[in-house]
Formats: sequence, C-alpha cells, structure tokens
Amino acid sequence: RSTPLYSSAASDVYKRQHIGVLTQIKDKKTHKIGENKVTLELDTDDQQEVIHTLIVKDPVLWSPETPYLYHAEIELIQEGQTIDRTDVTFGIRSLEFSTDHGFQLNGKELILNGGCVHHDNGCLGAKAYDRAEERKIELLKSAGFNAVRTSHNPPSEAFLDACDKLGLLVIDEAFDGWKTSKTPYDYARFFEEWSIRDIESMVLRDRNHPSVIIWSIGNEIIERTDPEAVKTARILADAVRRIDPTRPVTSAMTTWDQGWEVFDPLFAVHDICLLYTSDAADE
Repeated sequence: RSTPLYSSAASDVYKRQHIGVLTQIKDKKTHKIGENKVTLELDTDDQQEVIHTLIVKDPVLWSPETPYLYHAEIELIQEGQTIDRTDVTFGIRSLEFSTDHGFQLNGKELILNGGCVHHDNGCLGAKAYDRAEERKIELLKSAGFNAVRTSHNPPSEAFLDACDKLGLLVIDEAFDGWKTSKTPYDYARFFEEWSIRDIESMVLRDRNHPSVIIWSIGNEIIERTDPEAVKTARILADAVRRIDPTRPVTSAMTTWDQGWEVFDPLFAVHDICLLYTSDAADE
C-alpha cells in the first residue's frame, strides 16, 4: 500500500507520481527465486492495494523438523530510487484438519504435544527480550514440545519469530476473557469498544508466520454457557476469517467433565474443537 507522495517543487500544486512496486522472493541463501514488478500512477494522497502472485518451484516445506524460511523483499521505487522497503519472512506449508485424520501438516498426520505458555520470562518479568523469547522456545523444544497455545493474549513478535526459526507450532490466542470479568481490572472493561480492532490487529500482524496454525478467540470464557456468548464468538470468528480464511478458529472450553452438551451451540460457530489431555488425572 502506497504512502502519500509529494512533489519536490516548492508549490501547493502536487503532480502525479509514477511509483514502482517491486517484490522479490529469496531463499535461505539469499538467492532470488521469484520477482514481480508493477508501476502505479498516483495522485497525492492516493492509496492503492497491490497484489503480486509469485510461484516458488519445488519449495522447501516448513515444519517443526525443518523450519525453512523464505524472505519477501518489497520496495517502492520512484525515479529509479528506493524510497521505502520492507522485508517479510515467511514459510511455505499446508494445513488440514479433519475428523478422519486429525491435524495434517504438509499432508502428514501430526499429534500436537505441548501446552499453554504465558508471556513472561521468569525473573526477567513481562518484557519480551528477543534472546529470552528465543531461549524459551529452545527449552520447550528440548522438553519435547512441538506446539504451544499462547496464554492468554497475543504473544510478542519476537516469540513468533523464534517459533518460525526453531520450528514450534502456535495456537495464537487473543483474549483471556470477553465481557464478564475474571479480575477487577481485566480486559472486560474494554471488550465492547476494542475487541474487534484488537483481534484484527493480531491477525494482520501474525498471519505471515508459518508457525501459527490456529487462531484462538478466547480462554475459558466465564459466560461461555450463555446464549450471548454464541453471538460474541460468531462476531469474533467472522472478524478473523475476513482477514485470514486459511486457518481454523477455536477457543478453550471446559466444564471439568460435566455438561459438555451445553456447548453445542457455541462449538457450532467455531471451526474446530481441541481436546486437551493431561497425565495428571486429578487436575
């Protein structure tokens, strides 16, 4: 998307600009494997969305065992000069979910083995130091994890970058609660005004991460047995799907083994149901 461009002439009259948008795909060794360029003619303050389709032949597929990453370099070019540039890291992989085969990554069945991971880094506190986030992933991988659910809010960008780099699957979770408070000063105070904008921001920010396989719109919502919760879940799920229809939407639901049938209407507006198991039978 272009940014407003102004004529260099000392005048109140702005002329139309010819702007080139160049996208290049590079592999891990920075070899160029794809390119596309288009030139736009824009008035001042114009905005245009540019869609480039590039084909990567025989891609190396991203997985927890082989977390191979590509780079998309996008440049805005004016009169032969690069005036803006961004570099996006991404991976290529396929996701499938079915009642017959469960979760399939790149066409192969995979059992998710992991748990909920909170945002803090122990004695370092809640700040997301890049190396601390990476070390967290290293420790989880060494413990046998291949997946995590972010508990219970969007993770840091450094956390997802480390998951991409080291190969850890992510259930990206937006909220701990919705309209009913769990604590006196939690997000419920802002849910009505901010929830849609916040979940859209999360999906827009995180959708290029190959490690993200599922979107979670909530964790053990207090009002989850109320009919109003079905409406809320549908609104949140639709907001996610408008931006990213490639991943399923879920949320955490539990009754501690009692009354699961009450969740049928709520489950119906989700794409998948996740079953969480534990070796600790008494928990």
